[in-house]
Amino acid sequence: MVEKRILARVHSRFIVSLAYAFQTKTELCLVMTIMNGGDLRYHIYNVDENNPGFDEPRACFYAAQIIQGLEHLHQKRIIYRDLKPENVLLDNDGNVRISDLGLAVEMTEEQNKIKGYAGTPGFMAPELLKGEEYDWSVDYFTLGVTLYEFMAAKGPFRTRGEKVENKEVKKRILNDPVTYPEKFSEDAKSICEALLCKTVEQRLGFKNGSCDLLRMHQFFRDINWTKLNEGILLPPFVPDSKTVYAKDLDDVGAFSTVKGVTLEDTDKQFFDEFASGNIPIPWQEEMIDMGIYGELNIWGLGGTLPNDLRRESILEQPPKSSTCCLS
Repeated sequence: MVEKRILARVHSRFIVSLAYAFQTKTELCLVMTIMNGGDLRYHIYNVDENNPGFDEPRACFYAAQIIQGLEHLHQKRIIYRDLKPENVLLDNDGNVRISDLGLAVEMTEEQNKIKGYAGTPGFMAPELLKGEEYDWSVDYFTLGVTLYEFMAAKGPFRTRGEKVENKEVKKRILNDPVTYPEKFSEDAKSICEALLCKTVEQRLGFKNGSCDLLRMHQFFRDINWTKLNEGILLPPFVPDSKTVYAKDLDDVGAFSTVKGVTLEDTDKQFFDEFASGNIPIPWQEEMIDMGIYGELNIWGLGGTLPNDLRRESILEQPPKSSTCCLS
């Protein structure tokens, strides 16, 4: 319910939009912006497995759009708390939006900071891990982790493929300096250092009601912020409409309540050829049972089919207009 309330408050081209919401006996269903391009984690590691990660201009473009989304949230006193590549989604045109606000929290006008342990291991800011009070500064630390992963194809606090316990990751975030691969330019290294600063007061981010200082960083020198806000800045990558951007079918069906369905190789081959927009049958049944189409479907007397839905009415010729000839 908190996510629904927050989504109803935000209106930004850089955050997924809530189109409709309805509740079943067991679930709250949120109908949101369709993002056919998949999440950025998939694009980092699976699109080009021989060369994972993004080049700097592409990472810069996504980071810029994320900043606009974060600024909108923070101006409404909403702390996101769960920014990571898998929560940033691509649309058909190659623009990104922030998604999954399930861990977001609202601050009242009287609050300057809050407490609460929430987030994803490896992304949480030091002040949050130490149990201290915090504000939206935690979101810019997660932006630093996310931007680092965009380019390095790994997190800043673990090596690629390393299996490490959360306790050790926490220790590294609190104590260890971040090292940077050679591919990072000086500007890329500088922006990440400013975002990953362990001292809150020195961390770059949302200051005095805006992200102006962050936007002024040299890393974003090629971003036209006006065009970006208007949605007319060309993205560096446009998804293929015929490609399913998911590693396997389990990812596509993660939100479906249909279980135990096994697809054969011929089915998988067929599925891989296009992106399906079908709605799972249980969802359709729930929507029908809830009567949400009642306002759209107006039936005739006694439940009969209205004239505008009769198939014959489509085939019927319109009545001829009568004409009168005067001699």
